[in-house]
Amino acid sequence: MAKQTFTTGQVLTAAQMTSLQQTAMQGGAASAKTASYTLVAADAGTAISMSNASATTITVNTGLFAAGDTVQITNLGAGVCTITAGTATVNTAASLALAQYESGTLDFTSASAAIFIKGAGAAPSAGGMTLISTTTLSAATAISFTSIPTTYKSLRFVFIACRSTSSYWNATFNNDTAGNYQTQASAAATTGGNSTNSSAGAGATNGRLGIIPATYDGQNNGSCNGYMQIDNYTSTTLQRTGVWQCAGYDGTYFCVTGAFNYNSTGTAITRVDFVRGSTQTINGEIQLWGIA
Repeated sequence: MAKQTFTTGQVLTAAQMTSLQQTAMQGGAASAKTASYTLVAADAGTAISMSNASATTITVNTGLFAAGDTVQITNLGAGVCTITAGTATVNTAASLALAQYESGTLDFTSASAAIFIKGAGAAPSAGGMTLISTTTLSAATAISFTSIPTTYKSLRFVFIACRSTSSYWNATFNNDTAGNYQTQASAAATTGGNSTNSSAGAGATNGRLGIIPATYDGQNNGSCNGYMQIDNYTSTTLQRTGVWQCAGYDGTYFCVTGAFNYNSTGTAITRVDFVRGSTQTINGEIQLWGIA
């Protein structure tokens, strides 16, 4: 039940009493949202559920709530829902990002500040994969995945029907453009039934992870598919490692397989950017999956 003001001698209706009881028992129907949402004063004392396959935000502004007000937030969608401080201050001891089936409570300590108390959520089954978010490609030179939850063992980026014109891709983790990336790859191309193999050199490209994540098509008449997996991405003491693979057409059919190390430690990987060297319009999509 939304926060209300009652007057002396007021007689409550049956519906009001039922709603008050549901609120006291932390029950009742949640206000369902399917797109990014900015909280309003009427949300005090209510529950909000988000349901979207792509990433969303819930924004918190100042001057709408009073100390002691609460708002319950649950994410039902596959896309990460991130609690975002607008003009208000939002503090937390955990993450502000809610993966699917995770929830938390905004507990306001003043009209301009709140603490986000994140619940444990529903843990995915061991070895299972959960779709975190999907990004449709465009003419942008960089595609960013931010506020990545740290509740999985590995991350997998899946590249589906991607295409660009003469444009190789690189990647960065946590906006790190220092020389902390090493990669080694092998390529196979087939023309008329013949196959050749070559080895790509190790090292970073302009402080980025030098990979070709399923998005190169010099002839602009085919599409590429593949994946990149980051293991141990939440570790703050060990190097992060991973593999990537893509297959497509650039005048000949090709398959490229590689492995990499990310040598920087101290912070879990919560942001990944894919950067390409040109701005031609491309199609396809990139999916981010969490592996339990």
